[in-house]
Amino acid sequence: MLSLGLLGGGAVFAYSKINGGGPQPEAALPGNSIAFAKVDLDPSADQKLDAFRFIRKFPGAKDSMSGIDENGDLRKEIFEALQDDGELEGVDYAQDVEPWLGQRIGMAVVPSADGGEPGMVMALASTDEEAAKQGLSKMTGDGGYCSVQPDFAICGDEQSVVDKAVNDTKSGSLQDNANFANDMSDLGEDGIASAWLDGTQVGAFDSMLGKSMTSNAPAQGRYAMALRFDGPTLELAGVANALPQGGVPGGDGTAIGDLPGDTLAAFSISGLDESLRKAWPDIDKTARDALGDDWQSGLDSFTSETGLSVPDDVAKAVGSETTLALGPHADEPKVALVTNGDRGLIDTLVGSINPDSSSNGPQLTVKDAGDNRTVVTTTTGYADEIANGSGLGDSDAFKDAVPDADTAGSVAYADVSKIVETFGSDMDDETKANLAPLSAVGFSMSGEGDHADYRLRLTTK
Repeated sequence: MLSLGLLGGGAVFAYSKINGGGPQPEAALPGNSIAFAKVDLDPSADQKLDAFRFIRKFPGAKDSMSGIDENGDLRKEIFEALQDDGELEGVDYAQDVEPWLGQRIGMAVVPSADGGEPGMVMALASTDEEAAKQGLSKMTGDGGYCSVQPDFAICGDEQSVVDKAVNDTKSGSLQDNANFANDMSDLGEDGIASAWLDGTQVGAFDSMLGKSMTSNAPAQGRYAMALRFDGPTLELAGVANALPQGGVPGGDGTAIGDLPGDTLAAFSISGLDESLRKAWPDIDKTARDALGDDWQSGLDSFTSETGLSVPDDVAKAVGSETTLALGPHADEPKVALVTNGDRGLIDTLVGSINPDSSSNGPQLTVKDAGDNRTVVTTTTGYADEIANGSGLGDSDAFKDAVPDADTAGSVAYADVSKIVETFGSDMDDETKANLAPLSAVGFSMSGEGDHADYRLRLTTK
């Protein structure tokens, strides 16, 4: 169907911020929507230029982008791509689509009328109602239904779903939903595409995903995200609101910046000990629901072998500043856990993991790294590097990938360039060529109370 094809294509080709002037898809979709996404097919000049420059850095994308005019009509490009795939036979773009199709497209997952599985509707921007009715009647000849409204045509696979969405919107649109408006306001600029999810309604997906999956999903929180270009960097930014108390990493930065400058990848979190304690009831319940008696048997075995309690002793061992690092290596992996946790409990844990001294198996090394830090590593030499090294936080690649590392409660980082340099001999030429333009990838999350902000950045050379 045209609407589904356009959304899929638009997610690839649309490069724009959408919160500018003119009607928005959320104004044409119902306020009780469970999830929502939107794109714009007429991007701003800066976003379009950044997007094309970014994509064309990768050899694998050059062929698919060839023939696409940066200043051309993306609607036509997508339409022609759909026809090349055998869709929309007998439909003429100039006569049946161009006269009415606008630039904005939205999608919403909406509640069913009878309590069954949710439905899905699309909002296609329309500049001419009569032309839209004529064109859509031709496009939906093989299935689907559209209701042309002022500014947007609402389309779906079933007329009952579309009609309900249109009627529900008359009682209040998603744009009028206070929670949605607050979440999108916290998010800021929409970027080239944006999405929103009401996690409290995740139970509506029981019949679609299976109750075993949705019952274990946290039916809390609302989530909004936006995909943006920042010069040569692609960024996914997001916010979460109404999260369970204690579920947001706190603190004023992590210890990741203290790692050696040649670190390949790392993950660091502040306040893991307290987060583990607060989250344990939910973790325990979810595990019991999924594993049954095997979960309790595993806990009993762990306690018996180590003498440690769960979660209290484990929380004390992981500490309030916890970092996992991967270092450069030629032959054997260099992996380290750095923590300010209780040294005695760490020794106990490692002792229960290490093989008997009479065996030839690999041994974990525990070393005091100073500043109340303990390092657990796979090699003694890497323990010394961690204890004596620093500089990751000062590297340009790190600062570009994680610009807010100093204030984030959790940070993840991978130096893609160094990873390719280290493991490139195990990669085929095509993979190496497509990874070569990348510099690094970084993730950060921070928050307070029931609110969290996060950023995922993919940087290029």
